[in-house]
Amino acid sequence: MIINSTSQRKLKQNRVTQFKSPIIIPSSQRISPVASGLNSLKNLHSHKGSSIDISNLTRLMKPTKLTESVNNLQIQVWLAKAKENIQVTTENKLQLPKKHIKFPSQQFMNFKEVVHTSISPKINKETLYSRNAFNFEFIIGIGGFGKVWKVQHKKTGQIFAMKEMSKALIVTKKSVHSVMNERQLLSQLKNSFIVNMNSAYQDRENLYLVMDYMKGGDLRYHIGKMRRFNEQSTKFFIASILLGLEYIHSNKIIHRDIKPENLVLDEKGYVHITDFGIARIAKPENNSDTSGTPGYMAPEVMCRQNHTYAVDYFALGVIAYEFMLGRRPYLGRSRQEIRDQIIAKQVQIKKTEIPDDWSLDAADFINKLLQRKPQNRLGFSGSQEIRDHPWFSQFPWNKLQNKSLTPPFIPNATDDNFDQNQIIIEDEENNELIQSNILILRDQNIQDQFQGYEFYQQTNSSSTEQSSCSSTKHSRNLSDRIQLADKRKII
Repeated sequence: MIINSTSQRKLKQNRVTQFKSPIIIPSSQRISPVASGLNSLKNLHSHKGSSIDISNLTRLMKPTKLTESVNNLQIQVWLAKAKENIQVTTENKLQLPKKHIKFPSQQFMNFKEVVHTSISPKINKETLYSRNAFNFEFIIGIGGFGKVWKVQHKKTGQIFAMKEMSKALIVTKKSVHSVMNERQLLSQLKNSFIVNMNSAYQDRENLYLVMDYMKGGDLRYHIGKMRRFNEQSTKFFIASILLGLEYIHSNKIIHRDIKPENLVLDEKGYVHITDFGIARIAKPENNSDTSGTPGYMAPEVMCRQNHTYAVDYFALGVIAYEFMLGRRPYLGRSRQEIRDQIIAKQVQIKKTEIPDDWSLDAADFINKLLQRKPQNRLGFSGSQEIRDHPWFSQFPWNKLQNKSLTPPFIPNATDDNFDQNQIIIEDEENNELIQSNILILRDQNIQDQFQGYEFYQQTNSSSTEQSSCSSTKHSRNLSDRIQLADKRKII
């Protein structure tokens, strides 16, 4: 085929124009392979983390005039140098120490921990702490507002005791303030001689408290089986309860419901105080706080007088009296009958009533705790008075605190340690009340009364064996926080 001169000239111009077309550098941070021989370098930048610095590549290309002398080999040299630059930069970054964020009240944590901390409450709420997160094994007790279950967390396998409390019962019994107060107090307390709370949540019908599980059962169950305890076991129980009360009182809280039902044993035989439903922050004017259990209530509470921590020591005396003699000092079918007996006489254990296997010091100790006038009561001026009584002479308080003593009474590990028949009776009574009042829960104003009940512990909750020293430090200024919350109408 013959090509004229004009056609040859146009073809030559097109070839030159094609050859001199500028190299286009993408605005993206990655350079995509092009057809001009760069496909062989695809592996240099195709995987994550191998992006080439465009600014470095541009800097390398500037000194070179883009003429016919630019070829694929030159482009490969530029890309190789750019890759070296990015490798050096990466190595330098790897040599830098990790930066940490310092929080005012926390230890150093890296970014991953910060992210975990910021989202963990939501994760706990949605996945770790809900009714469906637990396997319900069986009922181990009945309370005033519902059941106490033995449960196992599906994810962690941990065993807990769960209080399931009916909102309908709580509202019907006008006890919203009590359950909200208990949750508020327990969120600030942590001690190895109380039953600690691990989490709290709610649904439309119930409130749930996830507590330490105590396999040994409560002292009401055991005293019901044994009728009375020997002196050695009683001394151990009273000393353990005293350590729990010292911790509670150090946080300016009066428990006000110390009784065998609220004293539970772990599998080793150590006593733990539970049920803070009517516990209150101590204050000078508290004669309106008159709730409690007749038979264990101090005279000043029963008579609607101002009271102090000494009311818990009166209850301690009643328990010791019951363990020694198998009955309470003041009996009656109603609160009024018990009140009349207390006013009528001062109960004292006579020498002739002391069992053969008990000492005179034990009887004297109990008599001094049962004094009707608070100012005459052992412990009125502080728990050290109780420790200094001759009955506790040479008692190993430090070993008890460290739980290095072998308890004289150890619950049977194979028994369930609760009364199934009593549970069935009380559960039926509660269910009747719940069904007759369930409709009130449709009212949003009723639901709003339980706002803020949730509690999700941020740290590992499996460890509850803390020393009194660290627990006291953990709850320092608790009363100030509770009083502030009270002003804000949280409790």
